[in-house]
Parts: sequence; C-alpha cells; structure tokens
Amino acid sequence: MGNEIEHKIVRIKEKKIYKEKFCFLTTENRFLSNPLPGQFIHIRIESVFLRRPFSIAEFSSKTMSIFFQLKGKGTSSLSQKNRGENIDVIGPVGNSFPYERFKENILVVAGGIGIAPMIFLSSELLKTKKKFSFFHGAQNKNSLLNFFLPEGISPVIISTDDGSKGKKGKITDILEDYLKKEKVDVIFASGPYFMLKKTAEISTRFNIPCYVSMENRMFCGTGVCQGCVIETKDGFQKVCTDGPVFDAEQIRWKDIPYA
Repeated sequence: MGNEIEHKIVRIKEKKIYKEKFCFLTTENRFLSNPLPGQFIHIRIESVFLRRPFSIAEFSSKTMSIFFQLKGKGTSSLSQKNRGENIDVIGPVGNSFPYERFKENILVVAGGIGIAPMIFLSSELLKTKKKFSFFHGAQNKNSLLNFFLPEGISPVIISTDDGSKGKKGKITDILEDYLKKEKVDVIFASGPYFMLKKTAEISTRFNIPCYVSMENRMFCGTGVCQGCVIETKDGFQKVCTDGPVFDAEQIRWKDIPYA
C-alpha cells in the first residue's frame, strides 16, 4: 500500500441511476494523496453495520466517483442519498494495478460490475498512451456497462452470455481465442470470482503475467481485523491492504470456496 489512509467526510456532487440497477456517484475529493487505479474507498452506510468497499472509478483533483450495482440493503441505501448530502469515507485503501511496468500489449478484462476499477485504469493507460485492448463481458445486453469507458480505447471487445450484444459466450472464452492470435504482455482483470479464476488459468497456460482485483467481505478495511484474508502461496493475505490487486499466479484458487 502506498498512500496513507485518510478519514474524510465528503459531499455528494452528482448521482445518476442507470437501468434502475446501477448507480454512478460522484463526490468532492478531499484526499491529500492521489488514489491509484485499483484502490478503493470504504464507506460508512447508516443502514448497515459494516462499512462497504467501493472501487474508485474516476478521480480528479476536485472529484471522485464510484460505480456500483444495487444488490442489497447497503447499496440501495447509498443510492438513495442525494446531491449535497455527506458520506463518511476511509481511503484510498489497498494497492493498485502495476501498469507502469508494462509499455504495451496490455489486456484489460472486466466482467459485469467489475468494470468499475477498470474505468480508472483505462483513463490512466490512455494518459500514458500505452497500447491496450479492453474486454468486457456480461450476462446480457442490459448488464453491459461499456458506455462508461473513456473515449479513445481501441479495440473494445464485448461479449454477452446469451449473444444479445457483441460476441456470444463467456468473456474468458473470447479472451482465450484472442490469445491464440495476438501477443499480450500482461492481463489486468476484475470481475466475478469464477471469471478471475478462469482468467488466471488461461494466463498460466499462455505464460502471461496476470493481476486480478479480488473482493471479500471487510470489517475494518484497514488491515487490523484480518477478516478479509485469502490464501496465497505466501500464506494468508488481507484483501484490503495486501490487495485488492494480486498476482493471479500466487492465489490458491482451489482453496477459495466461492471461486
């Protein structure tokens, strides 16, 4: 983890609801240090006991945005807050995607709502003018979120499980076919556990470095309680501070019951 974790009260500047199940929330930025792609903020939501982690999707000197799906009491409650209201945040938390190490042939893979941190990563890659391709998969066209991506990414490859838009099939199947034809130096991935596990298997087979953004239930979000650990080849590590970005090769996927 690079930056010092800060505790701030920030004011909501804008809220947009998409397709009645996705929320894009923009707040003022009061962090003293700049977040990095892959890091998240831990938000206190009055209606639930535990803080909830949300990947940073956009960031500027004045604003910061998160993007999430309305799935339960916590996210629904947060989505009901309006412009001008305050929220209690801790951040920026965690490590980031090591994109600086790679000059070109970068492949970004996002499954469903896992696109959130990849929006931030894509913006940074565009700034550095690094060559990269973006893969985005979802169950159907109503769950696709590629319209949030910054302009200038090429190519953007879309797939849906039911074939309602883009290529038909799992995004990992599309990825595997792509790697048979194209040279790739690194893969950065975010999405459901099954997708990440499959991406890790594919990257190992093609001998390509792969970094994945993991999720887990968090209590403190600062590395103190150790309630969000996953098992790696180096032992148990905390998703909140040792991650959320991990070298996929180091994760013991078979030991994660929900993967």
